Amino acid sequence: MNLLLFEWKLFFRNKRLKQQLILMLIMFPLIMLQVVASPVLHESFWIKEFLFIGLLSLFAQFAAYSLNTNASFFEKQMTMPVSVLKILQTKYYFFCITTAIALILLFPSIFFGIKFFTFFSSFLFVIGFMLFGLFYCSSFSYKPFDTKATAFYNYQGLDKGNYFFPLLIMTLAFGVILLSYWLFNETVAWILKSVIGIVFIATHRIWLKFIAQKIEEKKYYRIERFRGK
Repeated sequence: MNLLLFEWKLFFRNKRLKQQLILMLIMFPLIMLQVVASPVLHESFWIKEFLFIGLLSLFAQFAAYSLNTNASFFEKQMTMPVSVLKILQTKYYFFCITTAIALILLFPSIFFGIKFFTFFSSFLFVIGFMLFGLFYCSSFSYKPFDTKATAFYNYQGLDKGNYFFPLLIMTLAFGVILLSYWLFNETVAWILKSVIGIVFIATHRIWLKFIAQKIEEKKYYRIERFRGK
């Protein structure tokens, strides 16, 4: 519970993350309004998939940010008297909860003709595969960002681990979903998306342990790299 509170405080005691979260909360209903109001979006499978996976991934994206905060915060996390695995597990559960909140915000769309399984399968996919990808990619990032800096026009911390690799993983995953839709139909695509998500959810302890080992091996190197920026 203390670790969950630690993650919660990260959002509301740091200027950059708090501003980004507020911007997401403003963008979320605006994009949803477009989804439910446009008949074109109702008919387009790939646009709906892109929007729902993208919307649910907005909150999950903080999983990558949480391991790229300033050096003092990162050092506090990585040198606490608990295992790195325990910290990662806490982060995983925390971001599952935030993504579940986003799922709840999507529920009104069913009254506008959007099928429940459309965004629920995206939810499973995000808390399974997408969170795995974000956590794994963050282990390749050695650029911190200052949590006390403003979020506006700020590209600090931009590197392959927290932007390029996650974008590449999302693009490849989205391509697989579209391919299954093109070869079969949308039901098969939804089932495939759900199965992939469930597999990664069921095995989250295994891949979190693997990522924790990678972070443990280079945690002090990363702290020093952060301090050198």
